[in-house]
Amino acid sequence: MPKKVRLQLSLVVAASWILLIAGCGPSLVTVEGTVTLDGTPVETGTISFLPADGKGPTFGGELKGGGYQIQAEKTAALGAKNVTITGIRKTGKMIEAGPPAPAGTMVEELLTVSNTEKCEIVDGENKHDFQLKSAAK
Repeated sequence: MPKKVRLQLSLVVAASWILLIAGCGPSLVTVEGTVTLDGTPVETGTISFLPADGKGPTFGGELKGGGYQIQAEKTAALGAKNVTITGIRKTGKMIEAGPPAPAGTMVEELLTVSNTEKCEIVDGENKHDFQLKSAAK
């Protein structure tokens, strides 16, 4: 086979592989929203999406500044989900640190919240805001 034909054939094969690889990436869905506790953004924490039927993979991410944005493969993401939210929020109160800190050491009190919600992830736009309420004292 002449060199020119071999070169052209090699280029066609290489281009085909590049197109095949580029077209076979995972199809992603974006899930985003906000999380508040008693109307105040939950500053840090985690959010996890679990299949409502208990079958299949889970996905999740971090809460930052009261919001989240997660990209997940459609095969894992689509469908009914149980959403587990765990967050930490500063209360603005100072409390004693306790052991092993020296006596009298004060630290800012943090409120930890954990809650389970439900949502449906669809092919397309997914904006899910969660408004959590403190447990009654």
